[in-house]
Amino acid sequence: MNRKITFLSLFLFALVTAFFVASISEAERAESFEDRRSRILGELSLAIDDATLDERYSCCIDPPCTMCYMGSWIWDDGICRCDEMIANGEDDKVCPQCVRGLEEGQCKYANKSICELNREVTS
Repeated sequence: MNRKITFLSLFLFALVTAFFVASISEAERAESFEDRRSRILGELSLAIDDATLDERYSCCIDPPCTMCYMGSWIWDDGICRCDEMIANGEDDKVCPQCVRGLEEGQCKYANKSICELNREVTS
């Protein structure tokens, strides 16, 4: 009798768990592409803001690049040092997203000369 109760308990637990997992998946699928993209980009923006406050993200453009945070450039662990690279004349270490942003006039500093690349950088 104990084995039947244990088996029944495990079966019911598995059934409830499967139902819960299925309902989460349905809710995620019900979210529109636009809503999901907006939510993800919002979370990414908050993560970059946190990294900036922690002085790990020192981006030269506004809005800040996402490339460095995502680890798609030479840094990892959610850091950006592109403005330091410009200041040090290491333009080859400025991520392509920042280069493009600077070319489009997105320098975050009031003194725009801070964002001038010393030599042409290919992106």
